Amino acid sequence: MKVWEHIQQEFKRGNNLTRIIYVNVGVFVFLRILNLLAWMFTGSPSSGVYAVFIDNLQTYLNPSFLLYKPWTMLTYMFTHEGFLHILFNMLWLYWMGRIFIDLLNGKRLLAIYLLGGFAGAVLALLAFNFLPALSQYVDQGNAIPMLGASGAVMAITVAIGTYVPDYRIRLIFVGETSLKYIVIIAVAIDILFLPDGNAGGRFAHLGGAAFGFLWAYKLKKGTDISKWFMNLLDTIAVRFKPKKQSNMHVSYRNKQEKKGKETYVQYEEANSFSSKKTENYSQAEIDVILDKVAKTGYESLTKREKEILFSSSNRK
Repeated sequence: MKVWEHIQQEFKRGNNLTRIIYVNVGVFVFLRILNLLAWMFTGSPSSGVYAVFIDNLQTYLNPSFLLYKPWTMLTYMFTHEGFLHILFNMLWLYWMGRIFIDLLNGKRLLAIYLLGGFAGAVLALLAFNFLPALSQYVDQGNAIPMLGASGAVMAITVAIGTYVPDYRIRLIFVGETSLKYIVIIAVAIDILFLPDGNAGGRFAHLGGAAFGFLWAYKLKKGTDISKWFMNLLDTIAVRFKPKKQSNMHVSYRNKQEKKGKETYVQYEEANSFSSKKTENYSQAEIDVILDKVAKTGYESLTKREKEILFSSSNRK
C-alpha cells in the first residue's frame, strides 16, 4: 500500500509530463499482468480478459471497426504491448518533453500530446482508406489495429524543434546538434521507410509531426491554435476537481469599550486568490531570449529572463 500511495502522491505533485508517462507505464503494466494471467489459466496470452481490454484500447484504421469504438482514437496513444516500444517512446517523450516544458508549459504539452496523437490517427485512417497501396487491406475486411504513443511524441518533438530550431542538445555517439536536424532526420526516416512495413504507425508519426509543425509555426506568429482545447481541458478538470470553499468572508468582532458604551468593530477577510498583472513584452525581447536558449541552454537564463519567457508563453 505504501508503494501505491507513493505513486499517487508523485502523480499529484508531478507535472503533465510525468503524469503522461505514469499513465502510459500504468496501462502497460496492467496489460502485462492480464497477459500473464491469461497465459497461466488458458495457455493463450492474448485471450480472455486481456483480449477484451486490448480490443477496447487500441484504435482501428478500418472505419467499420472504428465506428463502434470511437474512444480508441484517444486511448490508443496510451497503450503499448512491447517493452522496447514503450521504452523508446517514453525516453523520447521525456527528453523532448523536458525542453518543451522549460520553454512553454505543461498545459500546452498535454494539449499537443493529445491533439498530435489524434492527428496521427486521422492521417493513418485516411491513408488506409484512400491510398491504393493500403486501401486493399480495408477492402479485405481487416480491422488494422494501431496502438502506441509515437504519433503524440512526434508531435511534441516537431513542435519544440520548430519553435526553437537552433536549440542545442548533446546526443550519445553524435555530440552536440540542433533540434532542427533531429526533426528533419526523424521525419525523413518515416517518409523513406513507408513501404517497408508498419505504414499505419509511420503515417501516425507524420500526422503528429504535421500538427506539431503547424502549431509551433502559428504560435511563433502569435496564435495558439490549441487554446480552445486547453480551455476544454480546464472545464473538464474543474468539473471533476473536488470543490473547495473559496471567497468565504470571515468576520471578526472586536469588542471595545468607548465612553461607557459597548461598540463592535467588524473586520472582513476574503479568502481569495490575487493575480498580478501580466506584463507585456515585445517579441524582440522574447526572440533574444530564445536565441540565448538555443545557443547556451535554458539554465543559462537569468531569473528575469526566465520570468519573461514564462509570462510570454502564458500570454500566448
